Amino acid sequence: MHFLEFNTSLIPEEQAEVLVIGSGIGGLVCALTLWELGLKPVIITRGVGNTFYSQGGIACAVSPQDSPSLHFLDTQRAGRGLCNSRSLWVMVEEGPQRIIDLQRWGVIFDEDKALEGGHSVPRVLKVKDHTGKAIYTALWERIKEKGIKVVEGELQEILGEQAVEGAIVLEGGRLKFFRTNFLVLATGGASSMFLHSSGHVKGDGIGIAFRKGVPIKNPEFVQFHPTVLENSSFLISEAVRGEGAILIDDKGNRFVDELLPRDQVARAIYSKLKEGRKVFLDLRPIAEKGVDIKERFPTIYSKLVESGYDPYKQPIPIVPAAHYYIGGLEVSTYGQTSIFGLYAVGECSCTGVHGANRLASNSLLEGLVFGYRTAYQIYHDKKYAKKSRAQFKHIASGHEKPKYSFEDLKVLMWDHCGIEREEVSLAEGIKKLLNWLKDWKSWERTPESRRLFDIGLVALATLIGALQRKESRGCHYRKDFPYQRDQFERDTIIDFFGLNLLE
Repeated sequence: MHFLEFNTSLIPEEQAEVLVIGSGIGGLVCALTLWELGLKPVIITRGVGNTFYSQGGIACAVSPQDSPSLHFLDTQRAGRGLCNSRSLWVMVEEGPQRIIDLQRWGVIFDEDKALEGGHSVPRVLKVKDHTGKAIYTALWERIKEKGIKVVEGELQEILGEQAVEGAIVLEGGRLKFFRTNFLVLATGGASSMFLHSSGHVKGDGIGIAFRKGVPIKNPEFVQFHPTVLENSSFLISEAVRGEGAILIDDKGNRFVDELLPRDQVARAIYSKLKEGRKVFLDLRPIAEKGVDIKERFPTIYSKLVESGYDPYKQPIPIVPAAHYYIGGLEVSTYGQTSIFGLYAVGECSCTGVHGANRLASNSLLEGLVFGYRTAYQIYHDKKYAKKSRAQFKHIASGHEKPKYSFEDLKVLMWDHCGIEREEVSLAEGIKKLLNWLKDWKSWERTPESRRLFDIGLVALATLIGALQRKESRGCHYRKDFPYQRDQFERDTIIDFFGLNLLE
């Protein structure tokens, strides 16, 4: 199903052997591996994504005292019975080899491994507190060095029925037709659809593939990070709490064990906020232990000072925020979706490795491992692709503005599908969003409306998944069903054509 009005015979056309949409770790690793296999990818990017902002590290069993089996067990424990064992074994066993790829591509990790929550041994590779930036920068240098083409643009439509035959991209304010048989979605997650979020991408890429027919898997699992700087999307890493920072309310009272799992800490903070209190992260105990905050956490320190706070002298106001979208497009262990030639890697995909709750620092490893594997699958699939010279046209009419804005959607999701959820509120959220979406056929056919429609679809899938899962498991918490229930030890699959939005 298409949203925009277009006729490919009337817009500029360009050939692409493989089109990679997005420039986080999954997309860049996939593009580099494709290049090393002798293929010529084209990267479409609309700017810096979440990988760049990742302060945490990349978890991997590379030390003699560690093992992939131990990493598997730690991840499985965090995933609360929903981890896909096959995908998880792939990630933990292939991870050490892919770390070598990062190093040969120029990433220099700190000598010591860090220990983070849920890990039984230190296994998190870091570059101070800007690991994502270091990885992103090194990969981009290699992309430029190899001469891989990069286009500043935004995916609008995926073309072809049984298989990919092309894509419509917005480039420089104009639509362009890329003729290709292979398209890799690496567009990131959808946490930015919540009022408080650490996300830097819109999440509409998931929606484009969803309305094309690719199911969304486990959308109800959204990990909320406890400590995001108030009135910003800046995340303050849990490594700060690991060093000794404490959480206090506006009366100076400490109210939670800071090293509990993220979901528990986030709910404790949320409860305080609901009482009308403010919550602060106090870094002064770190300095009192003799740790130099500026040296140990340079990125965090710089951002706090830039925002007007001195962590040596005052506690920092924080809120919990949507951080990592665990669900996503259903894929195989080689990034394949249900459509031939369409793949998804990184946070926009759901490989199943995280289950119901992501173990700290596993997300970069997922993008690294499955980005690599997807490139090899494309190389294999290439001989089965059928060249097409078809032109594509979609006629649509509409002149009305959508009933909601992105800010309206963020408030709806925070109020009805946030840290604590319950039946009546979820049902109200679904009803309200369906009322907003029901007139989509009369909307003006602009990229802005298209973006709002696609992120609205992802939000709807998330609400429905949360309503259907009548239990609390991992980062999905239902006040009316506060316990884990055996009958829900299964994946949630949401299909676009079951939403009845085409009537």
